[in-house]
Amino acid sequence: MKKTVIISTIISAALVLFMSCGTDKKQEPVKPVDMVWTQAPSLKEAYVDSGIFDHIGFAVPAMNLGKSSIKEGLKHHASSVTLENEFKPDGIMKNFSGGIGAAAMEPFTSSKGVTISVPKPHKLNFMTVDYAFEDCKEMGIQMRGHVLVWHSQTPRAFFNENFSPSGNLVSAEEMEARQEWYIKSVLQHVQEWENTYNDGKRIIYAWDVVNEALSDSANSVNYLRDGGTSSWFRIFQNGDYIINAFRYANKYAPKDVLLAYNDYNEFQGEKHQGYLKLLDSILAARNDAELPTRIDIAGMQSHNQVSWPSLSEYENCIRDFIAKGLDVQITELDITGSWKGGNNFDRPSPEAQEKTYNYYFSLYQKYRKTDTNHGVTGITFWGIIDEQSWRGAATPLLFSNYKTKPAFWGVINACEK
Repeated sequence: MKKTVIISTIISAALVLFMSCGTDKKQEPVKPVDMVWTQAPSLKEAYVDSGIFDHIGFAVPAMNLGKSSIKEGLKHHASSVTLENEFKPDGIMKNFSGGIGAAAMEPFTSSKGVTISVPKPHKLNFMTVDYAFEDCKEMGIQMRGHVLVWHSQTPRAFFNENFSPSGNLVSAEEMEARQEWYIKSVLQHVQEWENTYNDGKRIIYAWDVVNEALSDSANSVNYLRDGGTSSWFRIFQNGDYIINAFRYANKYAPKDVLLAYNDYNEFQGEKHQGYLKLLDSILAARNDAELPTRIDIAGMQSHNQVSWPSLSEYENCIRDFIAKGLDVQITELDITGSWKGGNNFDRPSPEAQEKTYNYYFSLYQKYRKTDTNHGVTGITFWGIIDEQSWRGAATPLLFSNYKTKPAFWGVINACEK
């Protein structure tokens, strides 16, 4: 029995070594069935340790980061995690739902000299993300911050007079001050944690500063999500809040922390053109004397299907963003079958999904960042296993029950180094 175990272990180790992308010579593709993810070739070794990308990561619920089995797999495969929900505004402002009493308020004066009342620091909830920081530190993994400004998953009280759960919206002048206060509070908390508990080293290397501000029905004139879905737009009636977000993120984030705009269907027709216009408006304010913007990354969520978008459309999108002088991060990658309406998708055939993942990773490498050119710097999968995916019925990810699928081998076998 012991001899069998030893032989099996040797074979597994040899297979992982054979499959490793870190060699100069391309090996013939190998696709073992249902390999436990901790025994499979390491995505991090293939794509990060080899110098192809800066980061490979997964979106993970914060509670899963504390599980030893998850930590073991993430240490093996990832250099980055994204918290699925806990760093969104409603996670940090979860104590706002009942309103904020006067005794829990204090003054805040904005960069533009506007003084408003804001909740005291104890009303912001950083407990969950601090635990997540500790888990990341233990694993030697960094984090993408997701997200500072979003129309969704933000308490209505944040936009209302007196931070009340119901009532009138505040003025644009007050909302801009609130926006600065919130961004400052979050970014300074992160830096304080890094300085106190991480020897000043970065635990967060990039932020989605603004998420999904573009309209799904964009046209050449109106390309922003309007007041029908966005309280930000209802207050400002334009995209000033987006520009301001990048002003304040630039002011309060360390200069080595990357700032991103992030959206979905980012390759599609008028929405893609709107994305480019939005980037132009952010970039146009880079040299403002008092509050310049900064943006480093164009985020492509990439919730794609095996037959959509067209390969040329997706490649052109990457190329257009690079042409703006920005790097690209694939922030929420998963691949389903065809759309059936709502959040319902067909389950792709394993062969088609494998082929599509293989194509995308070949494309990402084609546009990888170099010493002289901007390019793709990182990829984050939106989840680890199909069973916990937001589109689980469509089996969109690389692993099922923490075992490899053909999709995983499509990614591994695409490695070009």
